[in-house]
Amino acid sequence: MSDQSPPEPPALPLPYRVIYSERVRKELRDLLRRARDRGMWPEVRDAVGLIDHHLRIYPQFGQPLRDLQLENAQIWIGTVPPLVVHYSIHEGRREVWVVVPIEPLPNSGL
Repeated sequence: MSDQSPPEPPALPLPYRVIYSERVRKELRDLLRRARDRGMWPEVRDAVGLIDHHLRIYPQFGQPLRDLQLENAQIWIGTVPPLVVHYSIHEGRREVWVVVPIEPLPNSGL
């Protein structure tokens, strides 16, 4: 018999805190209504959920656009069809800020 204990499972990553501005929340409600009216509710609902999940677990899923001069932060853009999201990652705080409304991709039908 061995005196070794079993290895511990790897630690789960610490999620980022995602902050949505009130403007983003309002525009998202309008976008979801439009999607429902155009028969795109499931597709858009799933995209919103996946965007939120990515922003919490791995916000680097998108592409960096530029560094912010203040703090250790960057502006990013990410897509989960049929949507696109602009956001900033503040690594020191493990925060993601979404202050520009989530938009439909061009020619998405929204």
